[in-house]
Amino acid sequence: MIGLKIAEGREAEVYAWNGDAAAVLKLYRPGYSGHMAESAALARLGGGGLAPRLIDVLEIDGRHGLLLERLDGLDMLAMLERKPWRLLGYARTLAEAQICIHHVQAPAELPDARHTLATRIDAAALRPQLRDFARRILDGLPAGDRLCHGDFHPGNVLVGADRVSVIDWANATRGVPEADFARTVLLLEQADPLPGTSILFRGVMAAGRSMFARAFARTYRQRTHDPLTQVHSWTITHAAARLAEGITVEEPRLIAFLDSAWRKATR
Repeated sequence: MIGLKIAEGREAEVYAWNGDAAAVLKLYRPGYSGHMAESAALARLGGGGLAPRLIDVLEIDGRHGLLLERLDGLDMLAMLERKPWRLLGYARTLAEAQICIHHVQAPAELPDARHTLATRIDAAALRPQLRDFARRILDGLPAGDRLCHGDFHPGNVLVGADRVSVIDWANATRGVPEADFARTVLLLEQADPLPGTSILFRGVMAAGRSMFARAFARTYRQRTHDPLTQVHSWTITHAAARLAEGITVEEPRLIAFLDSAWRKATR
């Protein structure tokens, strides 16, 4: 039933599903368990248009797989590369999609966002002072019961002719919307372009990313009903946790940000 490979990432591969042209198989690589969070999140969303519909949970040759609705469209990064003049419109669309996610109550089986962050901070290559600083900040932040995507950025949002859909829910958690929002702003401002990004589009991103991030944040703040009073604190914890992902090119920027926040807090 497995057809041609459509896409692949660090944790999983996506294949056409020969038994149904309207479905794809997301097959997780051995050793990765993101299927548990992804299936729980998609089951809660119920295929209402915000994300692909979960058709079935499978195991193939010892690997966990999710049979998903096949979506049309390109991810928002690809759309920005094709139509950079629509940058502000896409930033607003991104914010609206995240607000819709945060209206959903998370299933109880998803991990607490704070626990996930604590695990990653402990695994990050950080000076003890910065690790302790990030953990103290995290200890003072609240729990929540909203659905958080955990890796929400333009590359994980598909733009079709009649809908916008969010994919890749392997990092979904339970938490406060502000935590998920802070992670997105951090990615928009600091994340290195994905491998394979053209030199031309890297230049476009360098010139426009600050404008895109500001437009996203402004739209989210204007249209959400949730208070956003601890974004800086959440950003500190996410910056520390991001270092556990091993993206070498980002490390100097993230450590500089954490070091600045720590020095201001200890004056």
